[in-house]
Amino acid sequence: MKAVMIPEAHKIEVLDVPQPEIKQDNEVLVKIKRVGICGSDMHIYHGTNPLATYPRIVGHEVTGEVIEIGSNVNGLITIGDHVVVEPISYCGTCYACRSGRPNVCKEVSVFGVHEDGGMREIVVLPENQLHKVDSEISWDEAVMAEPYTIGAQATWRGNVKEGNTVFIQGAGPIGICVLKMAKLNGATVIISDITNKRLDFAKENGADYTINPTEVDLESKIYEITNNEGANIVIDAVAVHHKHLN
Repeated sequence: MKAVMIPEAHKIEVLDVPQPEIKQDNEVLVKIKRVGICGSDMHIYHGTNPLATYPRIVGHEVTGEVIEIGSNVNGLITIGDHVVVEPISYCGTCYACRSGRPNVCKEVSVFGVHEDGGMREIVVLPENQLHKVDSEISWDEAVMAEPYTIGAQATWRGNVKEGNTVFIQGAGPIGICVLKMAKLNGATVIISDITNKRLDFAKENGADYTINPTEVDLESKIYEITNNEGANIVIDAVAVHHKHLN
């Protein structure tokens, strides 16, 4: 089968690799239908992801169809199901896992970062890393489940609710996911970006107010919008480190 591998920074190879097989009775064989390209995948390609090891088959935003199941799969996942991948495996017993934060498990392994990911025709994963989705949802939409969980996590941790004014910095893919989830929770949303095309897209997707900080004073505009109250919740979806030159 075909797989897309990054053997080292700045190199990509399309390889013929052996098809994986079920070896544990809780495993599931999935035919990959779509893989999203995340910024962290680009960082692996550029050699700037400190967690990745090489060679690596990347891809953690993944959806596919179940084509085989192990003998002890519990029945929630069956052949023919459409599934999305939860791209982390974890021990389940450490303090982080016991606290409901398996994403920071001391033994965490990320699909497509610490281990080979979804940019191949078929993968094998434990059933607990697969979540069934409605087969009426298109593959192009289903593959967005993983980035939307980031939006859901951000709004959950921010306790975003009806009546809040949320200010999102950055109208890229993750900023839009946060926007969608904040609107679902009933918030008024202000979003900023230095690219007007992205701000136009944010407006189309429900943003109440958009701000380009290269064109207007950001702080003054937010106070103007909020009758001098300011935003209740601020979510950073930029994560760009700026270097100040003397």
